Amino acid sequence: LRDRVKCVGGYVTKHKFDAMSREKPLSGVISAFNQLCLMIKCRDRPVIAKKLRDEFGVDFSLLLRLLPNVSVLFPELISPAMRVEVGEAMNARSVCFTLLRFVRVVSSPRHPIMLFLDDMQWADSTAL
Repeated sequence: LRDRVKCVGGYVTKHKFDAMSREKPLSGVISAFNQLCLMIKCRDRPVIAKKLRDEFGVDFSLLLRLLPNVSVLFPELISPAMRVEVGEAMNARSVCFTLLRFVRVVSSPRHPIMLFLDDMQWADSTAL
């Protein structure tokens, strides 16, 4: 399946949950999408960067706080002053909505995303 997804220009990302995963809600899913940002940089950076900028606009700092690796898609726009501290917690609903918006932008029939999550028995209830 991985080869078929890559063959059509898609992205394959994965995360393996462990016993510590339950302590940080959605950490595994966030980690997988953070990896996806690095994959996008290598292939479709200009196109995806424009779409993300259009979609998130003034909410871009939320995306940056959630997925720090998204900064690699915007090297010219991300200044040290724009970097957001991860200290503030986002509620699960806001995280899910932000991730959904991100997935809508970066995925398409031409660029599907396959997210492989291993050892789901260790996942927190929010990730399920």
